[in-house]
Amino acid sequence: MKKHVLFTVVLLAAALLGGAGCNGNTSETETPLPVLENAGQVTLAGGRNRIVCRWTGMPQEVASIRLRLGDDGTPHDIPAGDGNGEKELTGIEEGSWPAEVRYVTDDGGIFAGPAPTVTVYGDRYEASLKNRTVTGAYFAGASATVTLGNSCPEGLVGQEFTYVSAVGEPRTRYCEARHDGSKQTVAFDDAGGDISYRCVYRPSEITGDLFYSPAATISNYARVDSPEQTPVVVGYRGIWFSIGQAASEYGPKYSGGLGTYTMKHIPMAVYAPAVGRTYFVYGGAPDTGRKYLQCMIGCYDHKTGLLQKPRVVHDKGIDGVSDPHDDPTVQIDRNGYVWVFVAGRANKRPGIRYRSVNPYDISAFERINESIMAYPQVHYHPERGFFLFFTRYDGVRQLFWQTSEDGVNWTPYRKLASIKEGSESKSGHYQISNICGTKVCTAFNRHINGNVDTRTNIYYVQSEDWGATWTTADGTTVTVPVTERYSNALVRDFQSQGRNCYIKDLNFDAAGRPVILCVTSDNHLTGPDGGVRQWHTFHWTGREWRESLIATSTHCYDSGSLWIEDGAWTVIAPTDAGPQYWGAGGEIVVWRSFDEGGSWVRAQTLTSNSIYNHTYVRRPLGAAEGFYAFWADGSPDARTASHLYFCTAAGDVFRMPYDMTDEWAAPEPVNR
Repeated sequence: MKKHVLFTVVLLAAALLGGAGCNGNTSETETPLPVLENAGQVTLAGGRNRIVCRWTGMPQEVASIRLRLGDDGTPHDIPAGDGNGEKELTGIEEGSWPAEVRYVTDDGGIFAGPAPTVTVYGDRYEASLKNRTVTGAYFAGASATVTLGNSCPEGLVGQEFTYVSAVGEPRTRYCEARHDGSKQTVAFDDAGGDISYRCVYRPSEITGDLFYSPAATISNYARVDSPEQTPVVVGYRGIWFSIGQAASEYGPKYSGGLGTYTMKHIPMAVYAPAVGRTYFVYGGAPDTGRKYLQCMIGCYDHKTGLLQKPRVVHDKGIDGVSDPHDDPTVQIDRNGYVWVFVAGRANKRPGIRYRSVNPYDISAFERINESIMAYPQVHYHPERGFFLFFTRYDGVRQLFWQTSEDGVNWTPYRKLASIKEGSESKSGHYQISNICGTKVCTAFNRHINGNVDTRTNIYYVQSEDWGATWTTADGTTVTVPVTERYSNALVRDFQSQGRNCYIKDLNFDAAGRPVILCVTSDNHLTGPDGGVRQWHTFHWTGREWRESLIATSTHCYDSGSLWIEDGAWTVIAPTDAGPQYWGAGGEIVVWRSFDEGGSWVRAQTLTSNSIYNHTYVRRPLGAAEGFYAFWADGSPDARTASHLYFCTAAGDVFRMPYDMTDEWAAPEPVNR
């Protein structure tokens, strides 16, 4: 006899002793039922007006599973099959149901099972669902960026967006929800108008039924406004400045249009592929005649070919500052927020950090914090956060770094370099840095006894563990701060030759090995007294630093940048003499090498017959073809208007509008 037959006999005896219910049948709820040994597992899950009953490991003698919902519900007998199975019960009213499960054996025995409560969902549940908060929405042409709040309700699995594209085709976009407590940004590159959205909920993984919150509309050109919108100016107007030092018949040490000054402000432009725009910063001025610095940000839309009206992120002029050493730098974090790091020259003017109120939007910024921060060089990795190289004017110019995961909380200052030799009482350095993956790298010179006009030598260090340890290019450990002239970080000893060295850029070959761009001269003087200014690259080949000569120019502060991509090295710089022959800058030329700097050819002349010199050609981070480099012009000999320019990868040059009436405007072609 099977084991469960014995339990059936016990149940029958109880009925004969007067335990019978209505109609002479035994009540399953009044008399404790026996328990079936080795019973399998039964799971009930509620869906949209249905219940899914799933069982596993059911004994062979169980013929069916009897399921009753509520006290007076009609039982549902579900054939148990071969041990594992699933059955759907439809037409179930929405609500929370106490359930009763019984096992019925093939000889009529009834055994106790679990008594769960199962929730069935329906129209009432769906009508109660809430949309996730939209904290920001920004539209420009066919581009749109939507930011969702950090609150993610239980059961939410995603957001569904529907809209009509710019060419009139219906679109549906699904975005999975993140439950990590952070805001979420969704970018569109083909939105033709308003965007409808709703949240998608899945209360049960077993049933998989989806429920949708009521649809809401994100209106075109709607956005969350800051209480204080960033001031808008009438057009792209760069600052003119003269350092006034070392003046001679050939002019001061440097002067002219310095909106993209200095090369030690890194980066000054960032391409954002998520929205197809390049965001760039520069030093601006309200008009030609004023000594007044405004830290500006602008935006170029690659899809429309238009420039947005620039904004004043920080007004330095109101404090009497007209020095472009306080020009800003820019960076974009993984959530699309635009960060602006405003420099503060010396230790007397603090550096200030700003973050955009909305992702990919320059209309409003919030002040985050401030610290001593000259020549800010801010790098970003989506998993590690910010790495900041900067200078402190501590006896006289020393190099430091800091890191931050969120841009708000920063580690203490860490000193990188302070070289003194012999009887020197002061140190000084300028650096140019870059990032390759998670490897942060910097090349720097040294100022003999802190005198900036004696800048010389090239040193290089890198860190592959976010600043925990530092090495040379070949992996040899470097002790920081670097304090010795003949440190193992030394790449090139120009000091022994009595030559100055002005580092301009740092980039990487296809294997991630560093390439340094620099200009050397006899001294810091302007005019012919400064000797021949030579443009060089120094390339770490994996075994040695290989030096090559690119071109010559007429000024120590002629400044350009280095691009490396698709097997070609490109330098775009003012190497031709300009209309102000001995002044900083000149006419822009493209130099190119196809053998890793072994030889260089003049590929293009971008500007000619200009009214003013062009200088400080900057390379955007992740430069896209349509906005490949940008710079400013201005006369080094006298205060003039300063226009801003950019060029494409193909060499087409455009002048940014000096005056704008609309929010977006087209640039003016220059060399077509």
